[in-house]
Amino acid sequence: MEEKIYIDSTDNIKLCALISNVSKEKIVLLCHGIKADKDERGSFKLLAREIQKQGYSTIRIDFRAHGESTGIDYEMSISKEIEDIESVLKFLDRKNYKEIIILGASFGASIVSLVDYSKFNQVKALIFWYGALEYEVAKIFSKINQEIALRDGFYISYNKNGRLFRLGNTLFKEINEYSPKDNIQKINLPKLFIHGLKDETIPYSVSVDVCNKSINSKLELIENGNHTFDNDEESLKKAINKTLDFIKEIFDK
Repeated sequence: MEEKIYIDSTDNIKLCALISNVSKEKIVLLCHGIKADKDERGSFKLLAREIQKQGYSTIRIDFRAHGESTGIDYEMSISKEIEDIESVLKFLDRKNYKEIIILGASFGASIVSLVDYSKFNQVKALIFWYGALEYEVAKIFSKINQEIALRDGFYISYNKNGRLFRLGNTLFKEINEYSPKDNIQKINLPKLFIHGLKDETIPYSVSVDVCNKSINSKLELIENGNHTFDNDEESLKKAINKTLDFIKEIFDK
């Protein structure tokens, strides 16, 4: 059973989250991709349910300006989403969770890679699903779109459900200031990279390259998996099972 809550972030932002209370000490934080929400097109619902069956709590959030959280879409940025994760981690600290694993999907994976974990000793491991760990390879952040955002103040995009989302000029500026792939290599926490071989948005080679250059890392490639694993039920099942194995390995030490 999940309870809907709201967590205060910065700038008077209310972050909507669904939290379960299976374990009072061990919890997995799920962070969705850009233009998505706490369901991550359904995969986070299934993943959360399976994690809870293993006896661990879950919390899945809507980043600012996504889902049921407050905020204006074109004001969303990398630095602001980092603050959102840090606000959730502070909330979990107040709730006395002793061990936290964070999973980020797509753009959410890049945000997870940029948090300063020296401030959060409760975080024990990181998981990256089809991580957008090189912004320059993502078509959505192309030079043309960046020029449009500079001219108009934002670039208009749509999610898979047809919902309009305006990507602001600040976001495009920060794309050139942050490097997830480089930052990951500095993080000493155990890391799991999961990527589909048929990803049409972020090449799986990105995860291969980052994993090979990172310490304390594992890689799982999903044969028929696309971006978001929503093209093939078996691919999503494999991704979830690999994720569960890693979570149990970390939490049951």
